[in-house]
Amino acid sequence: MAATSFPLVRGRTMRVTGLDGCCTPAYGPDNSVVTEGFVSVALTATVNTPDEIVVTNANGKTCVRDTGCPEFQGYGVELTFCDVTPCLFSLITGQPVVLNADGDAIGFRMNSGISACDRGFALEVWMGVPGVACSGAAGAFGYLLLPCLQGGVIGDFTIENAAVTFTITGATTKDGNGWGTGPYNDVMGDATGNPGPLPDPLDPDDHLYVAFTTVAPPEPTEGCVELTPTTPFATGATEVAGAAGNWTPSGNQPPANVPNLIAGTPNTFVASPTTAWGAGSYVQTATSGAAGQAYWNGTAWVAGVAP
Repeated sequence: MAATSFPLVRGRTMRVTGLDGCCTPAYGPDNSVVTEGFVSVALTATVNTPDEIVVTNANGKTCVRDTGCPEFQGYGVELTFCDVTPCLFSLITGQPVVLNADGDAIGFRMNSGISACDRGFALEVWMGVPGVACSGAAGAFGYLLLPCLQGGVIGDFTIENAAVTFTITGATTKDGNGWGTGPYNDVMGDATGNPGPLPDPLDPDDHLYVAFTTVAPPEPTEGCVELTPTTPFATGATEVAGAAGNWTPSGNQPPANVPNLIAGTPNTFVASPTTAWGAGSYVQTATSGAAGQAYWNGTAWVAGVAP
């Protein structure tokens, strides 16, 4: 297959999206923000290195040696900002914003009674790609996505005769993202060159996604804005005997994953028929593979394929 090689320089734009407890985009007010006011994004890989086993024989030579296999567990992320965007800090840390008399966000608080792990956030970063020919009029860009992060807190900072920067530390990537192809239509170009979402849904255990794109990054927003689905969610699912069923209305997007289907997030999904589905029947959520399959047992949605 053909492949595109590309260098990456500088951070151009960042977008933060609020997630629910299942690391699925949380649609609603103040759940998306785009900014250029960041200094750096630092990723540190967490790797579990197994103990090496070495056994020597009676002559002092190695008889048995097994180094094991390093296990990737995710990334720790540190974000440094030069602009204070209160609602952005709130999306990342879960901490409350300070509101003025008009209800506008004018600051932030740090409260020890609030857990940073009750919800999550997704991080997208666009970078420059110098010296690479591209067909899009917008140019060429590198795109980085961390689809499920939790645990960010505002760390140490110093007030002195210099610019004050705020650093968010402690955020880590998690398994089980419900990003799918994403809630935005401004990430990758489709077959006709028009902006669209990711070409394929993420695996729930994807921690990092990096790609080349000719779609320009979004413009910075004035604070946080409402996150709305680009395509309406389905409201029901119709059984196809012994195979994958159909979401209704046709063309609407399925729930991101089986937990969302079971919980009725972002809306209830009505099964047709309402009696128990037959053997081999199921519906496929936006999560690929067996992990994204579920069926109606006559009372509720259940993970897997109907027995």
